[in-house]
Amino acid sequence: MREDLAPGNPFPDLRLPEHTGKELSLSEIARGMPLVLAFVRGWWCPKEQVRLRNLVALQDELQREYGRLAVATVDEPYVNGALRAGLGADFPFLSDVDRRVAAELGILELTDELHRPFLPMTFVLDSRLVVHGIWCGFWFWGNPAPDELRLALRAIVAAEQPSFDPHRVWHELGGAAPPNAGIDAPVVWIREDSQGRELWRGVHDGEVPEVGSELGRSSVDGRPWVIRRIEEADGRTAIHVSKEGPTGDPRLVKHHMTVPPRVP
Repeated sequence: MREDLAPGNPFPDLRLPEHTGKELSLSEIARGMPLVLAFVRGWWCPKEQVRLRNLVALQDELQREYGRLAVATVDEPYVNGALRAGLGADFPFLSDVDRRVAAELGILELTDELHRPFLPMTFVLDSRLVVHGIWCGFWFWGNPAPDELRLALRAIVAAEQPSFDPHRVWHELGGAAPPNAGIDAPVVWIREDSQGRELWRGVHDGEVPEVGSELGRSSVDGRPWVIRRIEEADGRTAIHVSKEGPTGDPRLVKHHMTVPPRVP
């Protein structure tokens, strides 16, 4: 494996076709959220099928906690589509048929001269695609247990989101943490309630817009996030935004989350 693929270093923003044939980059999949990225041998490996079922069991939790999940194999998109459907997976399966990415990252399983698959590696990346944790599952027990992934994601969110300790932020810090808290980025946006209490923050790319302009819309109720103030401290900039406009009928929210089926 490449020496630079280590905790604290950025992971390459790979671009590969998913099961539909459409190319996706990791940044497009993550959308500014922590990402669990698993490199999988393929459909033919029974150990990997167990590993994949464990990941599928986590997909509802990841959806609720604003995380993302992606898998890469050396199988063609059509095969990945069948594997994904059979597992009931609701996340991208990326295809590296020519082993370009496997060779670039240095994670080909060299001892399997028939399939030439990925080594079963798992990476947990933070919201900036910086490596947080790495596991090698050449032996099955080298794969991360579900609780290890939960703890890794907890650590990322606790480090990136000051509101992980909401009482401290709301009562001791006056509603929102300073620009240099949480995510390590030159410019961040901070979404707040109507009273200026911080909800969550993320990286802002591009020019800093003016106060009063719109910075996206809520995926829940469609209202615009409007810039209320811009704060600078220690070379960092925070764009404070809150929702504007009538809430409408709160029973008719457009939330993307669903409730998983209960197994008797």
